[in-house]
Amino acid sequence: MATQQPPPQRKPRFYYGWVIVVVVALAGFSQTAETFPLWGVLLKPMTSEFGWSRSAFAGALSLATILGAMLAVAFGPAIDRFGPRWLTVAGFTIIGGTLMLMPLISELWHFYVLLVFGRMIHMGVVGLSMVVITSKWFVAKRGRAVAISGVGNRVGSAVTPVYAQILVSNAGWRAAVVAVGIMVWVVSLAPSALFLRREPEDMGLHPDGISDEEAVARRERSVAGSTSRGVRDVSYTLAAVLRMPSFYLLVVGLSLGFMVAVTTSLHIIPHLTDTGLSPEQAVAVMSVSAIAGALGSLAFGFVAERLTSRVAVIVTYVMSAVAFVWLLNVDSFLTAMAWGILYGAVLGGVFTLHQVVMADYFGRGSLGTIRGVVLPFQSIMQAAGPVAAGLAYDITETYSQVFGLLVVLSVVSAALVLASKPPTQRVVSAGLKPAEG
Repeated sequence: MATQQPPPQRKPRFYYGWVIVVVVALAGFSQTAETFPLWGVLLKPMTSEFGWSRSAFAGALSLATILGAMLAVAFGPAIDRFGPRWLTVAGFTIIGGTLMLMPLISELWHFYVLLVFGRMIHMGVVGLSMVVITSKWFVAKRGRAVAISGVGNRVGSAVTPVYAQILVSNAGWRAAVVAVGIMVWVVSLAPSALFLRREPEDMGLHPDGISDEEAVARRERSVAGSTSRGVRDVSYTLAAVLRMPSFYLLVVGLSLGFMVAVTTSLHIIPHLTDTGLSPEQAVAVMSVSAIAGALGSLAFGFVAERLTSRVAVIVTYVMSAVAFVWLLNVDSFLTAMAWGILYGAVLGGVFTLHQVVMADYFGRGSLGTIRGVVLPFQSIMQAAGPVAAGLAYDITETYSQVFGLLVVLSVVSAALVLASKPPTQRVVSAGLKPAEG
């Protein structure tokens, strides 16, 4: 007797992927507790109190970045296999706890232990989870979904330094880090525990919330090697990706580009105050920049869907070079504000597109594993930037040479991404290996 076939799945009225987007946005807000804009606020008060150099302070951040990247190699496959839910909950618990213990420090090594532990969890567990999860739930709408989920991070980058600076000015840096630690627990623990899920297939859904019929058509386009933007659900294994020259060009280009971004994020507030702005004015510039970043994230997310994520990345790097030329000529609060708006929009695009372009090139199936392997290389380069900038300042007492070099690196990054063409081999949709032949 023939078995009865289940009825075809209809397109859901509400796609659960948008719940994932909201949870990732909240997590992104909390992640700003371990990002360079916050530590840029704390750099001067902490180094002044303890007599540390700026390069020693930046060294803790860089060491944590490298160690976090090593963690990512182990946790990338775990995210692909088990999902990010409980890893994220445990990660945010640790991050909030290390921040709330920070007021107890009295020696440089105390600072290194707490900051390195908290930031390595941020980089290797929470951060990796957040850059992977949204791309697993979306394909055609990946650009906008990643952009919307990234708004939380940009809003956090605007808000967190502001209330931290207010607390630093009125109650000291110790009150500021405790408040930030509490924020991490309040904003992200419950949503992550209740709502995070690994991928749409675990809930009987398809990416983007499409129906069974649409999923079959998309799969056929992928197997046929269609190059239409936004409709190919490709999945390459790590072994296949490591044989692609475009992979190495893309990784180096993205790594240099992100090194530029994190170097600026840590040192821009000290630089602006060195040029005559008050700490409050410098933080205001970065807050406005972060708001512009939220808008830039959304704009470049849609650009990635209309054109390609590769083209959009190249545009952001060229705009970054222009922004650093401008920064070298900033001499007032108004010109700093104008610069902040431009660079914020660029930075918002960079953070969004780095997530989108890797998923567009190599697919969803092994994305956590691929990004986990890439992260150590990226992090070494990112770690070098802030420390080198700190050393350059300690020697020359100016950031002029640093920002001039960042102009060059932005152009080089654009050229490398331009040379990195997306793979065109035929692949199986939602599978784990390239098709043979």
